[in-house]
Amino acid sequence: MDRKTGNKLVYGIKVICVWILAAVFLAPLLLVVLNSFKTKGEIMTSAIALPGSFYLDNFITIVSKSNFVSSFLCSLFIVAVTTSLTVLVSAMAGYSLAKWKSRIAGILMVVIMSTLFVPFQVYMVAMIVVVRDLGLTGSLLGLILVYIALGMPVPIFLCRSYAVGMSKEIEEAAIIDGCSKWTMFLRIILPLMKPILATVAVLNALWVWGEFLVAFLVYGNGKPMTLPLSQRYFYGTYSNQWNLILANFLISSIPVVLFYVVMQKYIVKGITAG
Repeated sequence: MDRKTGNKLVYGIKVICVWILAAVFLAPLLLVVLNSFKTKGEIMTSAIALPGSFYLDNFITIVSKSNFVSSFLCSLFIVAVTTSLTVLVSAMAGYSLAKWKSRIAGILMVVIMSTLFVPFQVYMVAMIVVVRDLGLTGSLLGLILVYIALGMPVPIFLCRSYAVGMSKEIEEAAIIDGCSKWTMFLRIILPLMKPILATVAVLNALWVWGEFLVAFLVYGNGKPMTLPLSQRYFYGTYSNQWNLILANFLISSIPVVLFYVVMQKYIVKGITAG
């Protein structure tokens, strides 16, 4: 076997492996899509068979007879507020840590990143106690603050890494032109950090939109519910409404998938630069 034939063989094996992995990852999504158009009886008969007809009553029931609309708006509000504050705070913290030439800045960065190595289950109970003592249990404010706190280490790390490579001459020119530090940060630094901030926004929005455990522990049965919390009401003690569960999953996935498609060009660019 010559070298050219060997390279083609290796390339063919890689392509086959990629298609196999793609099929493995896409199979659950395909099952969700197929079963969301079935009746409960069809799902119980065969979960992998094609639907006999596209049964749209599942989606009509979800939208008209459940709390889907209020839950959707609640999740949208939480994602918008949490992502906006996370982007702003992480940009300020990351830029400050990058430009602060002191050993204290390095120590602070190590402390911030060390929180990633502590499993959530270790401090989960302590977090619940603190939130309860502050009177934030069952409130959207408490949930948003917890999301911001838990989701801050990685955005700060990315923003700091990005800000380290920013030219110092731009800042000096802005100061010479009479810009205050706050004006310089808003008008010059933030626009320059747009790629990494878009990456932070996408990663944070994807996490918050589908997060269940923290919402359940902090927000509980608060009204209105978030989308992940509202989905648990389709689960019964002896029977689960799989047709409604999967239809709800499908509808809930559409906004975040569209958001990812629109913002995906910033993700690779931002992570590479950061």
